[in-house]
Amino acid sequence: MRRTFFFAAGSDPQRAHGLKRLGWLREVVLGSGSTPSEVDYFGVLTASPEESLEHARKAIAAPPSGRSLFSAVNGRNTAGHTRSAITHFEFASDAMWSDHGLIDEAQSTFRANVAWRETSWPDSLSDTPPTFLLQLATLLQQRTRRPAGRYVYNEQEYLLELDASQQAETREHLLPVRGTVRNQRTGHQTPFRLWIENSSGSIVPVRIEFQPRSFLRLTFEALPA
Repeated sequence: MRRTFFFAAGSDPQRAHGLKRLGWLREVVLGSGSTPSEVDYFGVLTASPEESLEHARKAIAAPPSGRSLFSAVNGRNTAGHTRSAITHFEFASDAMWSDHGLIDEAQSTFRANVAWRETSWPDSLSDTPPTFLLQLATLLQQRTRRPAGRYVYNEQEYLLELDASQQAETREHLLPVRGTVRNQRTGHQTPFRLWIENSSGSIVPVRIEFQPRSFLRLTFEALPA
């Protein structure tokens, strides 16, 4: 079986203090069910170097530039082993996430000398470590109160925990789900919330709230199909 998971998002500068950011991630999963034999992933996003509220304010106040810095990630997870790399490049600031030129430029950065990193996972020699979108989809499909599972992304192991035990369905028949991503090496935790259509059984979120930094809270809303 071959499955593809894809997530893309971008900001509306008029609703984000003039900031234009975008990103997308694609995971191609080979194998059946929640025990894949191989997962390949590729993604690109606008680099966000701000590490403090003051840095964020300076980024907002800075005059717009025609070029932006982007980061790209490329990786593969197989049984007991992972391999990945991150590259950086400049591209037009007004590019959309679906811009083929942006995608081609991101892919081309991995054709040169790239610092690939590899990790062996002795505790799962016969299992392929899941990736983020795959693990999130697996946990949401379980429709249990507090599912949890690990995943490996960019040579880091994370614990993904969901909690729908205390959440009531909204008037729009949406089921709120709280979640936490925990970096198993550093212990850093990132909270998020998402809403899915409870009646249809779909696992595609229609809204996501995510706080990657203490001073930065993001809200993603699904566009109409």
